[in-house]
Amino acid sequence: MKVLHLPTNIASQISVTVRALRQLGVDARGLALGGSSYCDPREIETHQIGSVRRRPVQAILQRWRWSRVLSEAIDWADVVHWHFNTATLPWQWDLRMIARRGKARLVEFWGTDIRIPRLASQDNPYFEDLYYPKKDKKKGGTGVSPVSTTKHWRDASATQPQEAARREAASLATQRRFGRWGFACVLPSEELRRYVRDECFERVFTSRSRVMASDYEPAYPDAAEPEPLVVHAPSHQARKGTDAVLRAVEALQSRHRFRFELIHGRDRSEALEHVARCDIFLDQFVAGCYGLAAVEAMALGKPCVCYLSPGLPDQYPDDLPIVNATQESLPDILAGLLADGPRRRKLGEQGRAYVERYHDAPEVARGLVDVYEQLLHKKPAVGAT
Repeated sequence: MKVLHLPTNIASQISVTVRALRQLGVDARGLALGGSSYCDPREIETHQIGSVRRRPVQAILQRWRWSRVLSEAIDWADVVHWHFNTATLPWQWDLRMIARRGKARLVEFWGTDIRIPRLASQDNPYFEDLYYPKKDKKKGGTGVSPVSTTKHWRDASATQPQEAARREAASLATQRRFGRWGFACVLPSEELRRYVRDECFERVFTSRSRVMASDYEPAYPDAAEPEPLVVHAPSHQARKGTDAVLRAVEALQSRHRFRFELIHGRDRSEALEHVARCDIFLDQFVAGCYGLAAVEAMALGKPCVCYLSPGLPDQYPDDLPIVNATQESLPDILAGLLADGPRRRKLGEQGRAYVERYHDAPEVARGLVDVYEQLLHKKPAVGAT
């Protein structure tokens, strides 16, 4: 079986999945368009296309090279596993090539590409505050400050509800685009299932986000540490609830001995170095689910705190060790962890075991291989939702 992963190495997931599949004996290949210091590029091919406006000749040549490499790779593959919502060629020629050459194909969505604010807000007050703020809401509570919120919108003149409507339209357009070309759908979290339109896809599978656990050397918190280090590493401060984190830290600084680091705008290796030294990791407090940053922190043996929407905990394994905190309860939750070194240590050990059990890439890849087999041989959709 030859499996091709394309085209966005979001959160290093193409690299990690290709490496895991190769460990299982699958002939896997990854092609990524673009790249950043936030992603691990190991064992995949990365290509760049520059700005047509700044360097038109170079950009045209780069796009031509990409289309040629892409076409050859699609011919080589039995299965094409597409990541994220971005087409790479005009008029969706990349998706057309995959479909017209009869390849088994699926798309994996990762969150922002299909999440619909209107639906997410139904049981999540923090998502509602982010996209549908009440004019009379005072600073504090569950709100997000105007400073961090206004940076979120691509068009500074757009209101949050306008952005929410744009995101919903984009989600539906994305799903219809891939559905039109016959892609199946796979999701890395059950949390995303509510946003998928069943009429767009014959099959919807559920997987998990993945890390190579062997890449992470756990460093469990010292239960006797008198001044624990708390780390928060948001990729986007408004969406991760950084304001709530800063309020909690400020409220506790006069009553507890601890250090705090806000890691933002650092490359991946540097950010992980900070997480590896911490005693408590604060993940995200808006989306209502834990992200890949929490998985990496748990792989490093760190206790994690995150906001989980009311309906989500039942969808996770019973042994999920993440400490659930709302924005309002975060100061008390954090205070409890600061005062309890043995619990920090135990949660760190439980987190590492959880990652090995549920997020270790070779184990998750076994399930993906089963999905590929079903698509290749058109077997009944066992495990599809």
